[in-house]
Amino acid sequence: MGVAAVPGSGKTATIAALTSRLLEQRVDGKGPLGRRGRVLVVTYQNAAVDTLRGRIGARLRERGLPVTGFDVRTLHSLSFGLVQAYPGHVGTTTDFRVLDEASANAFVDRSVADWSRAHVSTWGRLAPGEGNVYDERWEGQWQRIARSLASSIIGAAKNRRLESEAVIRLATGEHAQGLAAQLVRIGGQIFEGYQRLVETSGSIDFNDMVRLAVALLEQAEDVTERLAQRWPVILEDEAQDSVPLQEELLGRLTAATGNWIRVGDPNQSITSTFTAANPKLLRAYLERHDVIAVEMSVSGRSAHRIQNLANDLVRWTCDRYPLEAIRARAFRDQSMQLTEVGDPQRNPVDSDGHSILFRQFEHRHEELLDTSTRAARFAGAQPDATVAILVPTNKMGFDVAELLRERKVGFDERLQSSRNVRSVVDTMARALSLVAQPANSRALERAWQSLELAGGDSPRATPDQAPRLLRSCYRPEQLLAPREEEDWVTSDAFPPVSGIDSDTWHRIDRFARRVAKWLPAAALPVDQLTMALAHDLLPEDDLAMAHEIAMFLRRLSDEHPAWRLPELVAELSDAAVGRSLLSQPDEGYEPQPGRITLTTLHKAKGLEWDLVYVLGVDSVEYPATLEDEFRGHQQHLGGDPAQLARTWMLNAADGGQATLDGGTEGRLDTIAERLRLLYVAITRACRYLSLSFSEYVPMGQRTRRVEPALAFEQLQTLYQARTVTSDKGAGA
Repeated sequence: MGVAAVPGSGKTATIAALTSRLLEQRVDGKGPLGRRGRVLVVTYQNAAVDTLRGRIGARLRERGLPVTGFDVRTLHSLSFGLVQAYPGHVGTTTDFRVLDEASANAFVDRSVADWSRAHVSTWGRLAPGEGNVYDERWEGQWQRIARSLASSIIGAAKNRRLESEAVIRLATGEHAQGLAAQLVRIGGQIFEGYQRLVETSGSIDFNDMVRLAVALLEQAEDVTERLAQRWPVILEDEAQDSVPLQEELLGRLTAATGNWIRVGDPNQSITSTFTAANPKLLRAYLERHDVIAVEMSVSGRSAHRIQNLANDLVRWTCDRYPLEAIRARAFRDQSMQLTEVGDPQRNPVDSDGHSILFRQFEHRHEELLDTSTRAARFAGAQPDATVAILVPTNKMGFDVAELLRERKVGFDERLQSSRNVRSVVDTMARALSLVAQPANSRALERAWQSLELAGGDSPRATPDQAPRLLRSCYRPEQLLAPREEEDWVTSDAFPPVSGIDSDTWHRIDRFARRVAKWLPAAALPVDQLTMALAHDLLPEDDLAMAHEIAMFLRRLSDEHPAWRLPELVAELSDAAVGRSLLSQPDEGYEPQPGRITLTTLHKAKGLEWDLVYVLGVDSVEYPATLEDEFRGHQQHLGGDPAQLARTWMLNAADGGQATLDGGTEGRLDTIAERLRLLYVAITRACRYLSLSFSEYVPMGQRTRRVEPALAFEQLQTLYQARTVTSDKGAGA
């Protein structure tokens, strides 16, 4: 069975009810479970495991049944259990170790760095402009491109059970020509290095674990038969986020029984452009001749006008979107229906005024300032209501957070990492960088900045001369370890300078004496070194976070015995900008009345608020045509390199034409997914909704003019037409 469940339709409650009903039948030996079978529920996130387990348990207690007979697992915990139970069948030991995301990211970064050092001429020729000239800026940009490319290729290849050698062969065949094939070759070579690091460490990553579980079911028919008897019914939650390996694993577990119930909303698939998730999988399942397709279309979450707006977005896209290729790609043509009288979750009543606002601002700062002011006012005036500000990027979220702090408003920051986490990690990374490279003048400058960050000093009235002086230091050793008879101020540690006031020299001297005390600690293990610096740099409230950082570095040191402090600090620097899992966990988050939730559009999925502000609904965040500008796309490379390479590789693996225009396919996928993301944003609102954009937005070091998103304009027109019609009807 395939269940298409619209937002707010109660799919969690339905899964709990179905599970409890199956277990009630088991008492009498009826139904598909017999007397001994168990129900297996597979979901996406750990937080959902706890939620489902609690809801199922509550239903069973209501019916007077024991809270047993069911298992709730994530895909990864299910795969781990299978591989651990049958290690001999898949060539592992019982004590195998699975890499967490932080460690896997570290291996990707190391492989990217190793490949880039060995192939400077290759990535150098990919630089923009003529003459194959590249500079430090392109080198940094290439590192980001290569990380994304490698992660995309590795995830997609492993989900298709392709080894790195197979990826490289695809991209080196007779018909493998052009930039896309070259990018796939690069991704395959980095994949090869990554897998070597994984295997050398004696570990497997998450994708390997699922792949091994699938191989187990494929090779050991007796094991598959026993598991099918154990779990005669499998319920799959959030099926729109399913990846190919997940579909294959659950398909094999249910092949004998046919009792595979997949529940999800195809219109809320919002991760396929940067993960291995494929929105086509659930839609194809719903259309299979051997699958019973069921619609859960009644939703009690949103007021009538908000629900109509979401339906309008789906209907307009499916029927009249200017790009015909998007009409069938973005949404499944389904609509939300209002609840009926007597339903326990009735839709909120539409307000007397306009419950939906479409707002236009001249400059981005005005949009953020106005929204933060309005949200704060609403939270204060309606302390029993919930309110959220949804942003398309973490950068925009950081700017909103600063405005909310200035107003001393209570809010929950659910961005990639909170401001305090970023600040602490950045402070420690800068300090450790100096201990790792005490003769590096740039490290001196960064350490100065770390003390400034930790000290929270007020902005200076005049530009601080100290960072520039430290950056120009010829001989840092004279500054940090002067001989007793040596006066570093008059030595040749710095180039000849004039106009430096005595206070600056005094502050540099005080700084040098302080950090010089750090250097002997370099001989300590990295976790002890980290805590020693933390006690000197951080307030007591932040020491727990420093301990997490210390454990993170200790784990990296254990996994990479050859790494020295500079390599470990480089990984911590990546964590400072959010690549690793040092951000505070937010699983199981529930919005609190009277507090503002500040989060990205992606993290808003699964939540709801009385009032929702959706910012930045413009043509940059929501491109509408193939000619629009796309975030992450490199114009001189024909699009997003990671997306381009992945599309080409998967098409080639399926035996498709190697000449496929992966750039066009990637753009179409992005347009479709951003429309689904807007749909998710709209359907988070229960009573009130605000959509806004700004005409002039910052882009790098400049400001440029942008248009409203095409969907913004269409929805505004449709809403106004509905409102006029409704008002006329009310007047009559």
